Amino acid sequence: MQHTVTMDTHKAHMLAAIEAARQGMRAHQGGPFGALITDPAGRVAAVAHNAVLASGDCTMHAEIAALRKLGRTSLRGYTLYATGFPCVMCLGAILWSRLDTLYYCNDYAMTRDAGFGDAAFLQTFGRIFHCTPSPAGDSSLPELTIRRLPLPEGAALYAEWQAMADRQLY
Repeated sequence: MQHTVTMDTHKAHMLAAIEAARQGMRAHQGGPFGALITDPAGRVAAVAHNAVLASGDCTMHAEIAALRKLGRTSLRGYTLYATGFPCVMCLGAILWSRLDTLYYCNDYAMTRDAGFGDAAFLQTFGRIFHCTPSPAGDSSLPELTIRRLPLPEGAALYAEWQAMADRQLY
């Protein structure tokens, strides 16, 4: 049974994803990215942060780490909260997992400005699939509802990342 979640609850989940990102970022485990997944009843099922640097694994983005924690192939009815608009790899994994809804905080331009742009990847996909993909705002795909949930804490997270003198881009 799908649970109705209030805007305050959505914000609380996003703030928890932001906090997870901040912890991983400050520990130099990865960039300023966090993810939280809730089950169909709205309960937190997994929280993760980017661990690319800690693991040496270029696929250990926050969204992937959260999906792996659940260890399930189908997440119908589940919702994912991400601090930034997912990269093409993570968006593919989100679609394959059959999550119902994706909330993201920081938009594509903010993520690009923080040093994590996917423009070259998007151009490559455009050539392969004969289209001109562009990052989404709010949109509804047949498989996934995507909603932006901008919060000042998300912008502050990216600002903190950009101010870190010892940050490592990858």
